[in-house]
Amino acid sequence: MANEPPVWVKLRERHARDHHIFTLRTYDVADPRNGHEYVRTVIDAPDWVNVVAVTTSNELVLVRQFRFGTWANSLEVPGGVVDLGEEPLTTATRELEEETGYRPASVKLVGVSHPNPAIQSNRLHSYLAEGCQLVNQARPDVSEDIRVELVPRASLPELVRSGQITHSLVLATLFFESLTRSG
Repeated sequence: MANEPPVWVKLRERHARDHHIFTLRTYDVADPRNGHEYVRTVIDAPDWVNVVAVTTSNELVLVRQFRFGTWANSLEVPGGVVDLGEEPLTTATRELEEETGYRPASVKLVGVSHPNPAIQSNRLHSYLAEGCQLVNQARPDVSEDIRVELVPRASLPELVRSGQITHSLVLATLFFESLTRSG
């Protein structure tokens, strides 16, 4: 496209620090308009998935878990990190069953977004899982303290409006799912 801004140039990587769930990289970059150099930091993380899970009784399968960034419990949709070499669809189904014990009859991609393109390199893959049925006990990771909550699908707008659901990536996934329902 003719109106696209020029692409910035990575001159060198100053350092990278692995924090297990992400790598923090610092670059010297050049402004393509005038050659001025700047320092920029990027968070490299694996892609993530979120799943809007709907039971055969038209209830949403939500999870409540403690989040260290806000130092509070957060009501969310199930989700997680895409493992190296794993397809996001596989991750979505796996994470749903691990975190909740529910298995879907069908799963479809409803959208892909960049969580924060200003500083992050990864993507969020949002899925809709329908016909979910409880098939076993949840098996969350040992460091996850998750409580499953079933809520009527019709109550979702009020959960968002009242501030009970505030996680921005969950809100993005819910938005994609609503676009899918509305055509």
